[in-house]
Formats: sequence, structure tokens, C-alpha cells
Amino acid sequence: MTDDLYRETIVTEARHPQNYGSLAGADISQSYVNPSCGDSINVYVKLDSEKRKILDISWEGKGCVVSMASMSFLSTKVKGMSLEKINKLTPADLKQLLGVEEITPSREKCMMMGLMAIKKAVS
Repeated sequence: MTDDLYRETIVTEARHPQNYGSLAGADISQSYVNPSCGDSINVYVKLDSEKRKILDISWEGKGCVVSMASMSFLSTKVKGMSLEKINKLTPADLKQLLGVEEITPSREKCMMMGLMAIKKAVS
């Protein structure tokens, strides 16, 4: 793990996450748990009428700074995004959101939790 992983912006994002809470009128809810550490995320998604785009998203969860910050940044990025584009998001895209170049395999699992939950929800 690099020191960059705990940059002030990441810690702040985890402590004051965006789009946190349940979403009234959500079309889909999906949970995801990282079995190796116990972190958990629940995502709530509202789709457009054609079921091709995320109109709104919120989430709740408990976990490490990496999983919480990643989900927070990601929830903002995917609002208005097509499901096709969401399904093409990669670990490299999430590293860019977090502003890190390297991440250990165990922390990559934490970083990917939110994306895995969203992809599972919209598949």
C-alpha cells in the first residue's frame, strides 16, 4: 500500500461521504460484502424510464477508508452514466478517482467493492 492511499482527501471523503443514505423510490438495491475483511456496502439505484442510465444513486456501508472513499467518489461519477459505460469501468478508473497510482491486492478489493455492487445491481 502506498502512503497516497491515506491522503487527506481520501480520509475526508470517507468521513464525509457523498450520496450517503437510503434512496426513496429506488428501483434496485444491492448489497456487497468483502469476505476477506467484512466491509459491506448497500447501493440504491434509480434508473431512467428506459432502464439504460442511472438517474440517482445512494449508498450505505461500513468499512475501511478505501472502500468508503471509493464508493463516495464513484457514486458521484455514475450519476447520469449509461449502464453500458458503467460496465466498462475498471480498477484503473477507480485508482484515478482516488488519485493513486498503486494499490495492494487486498486494498484493491476494498476499492472495487462499490463498483462490484453497482455492476451487480444493474446487470
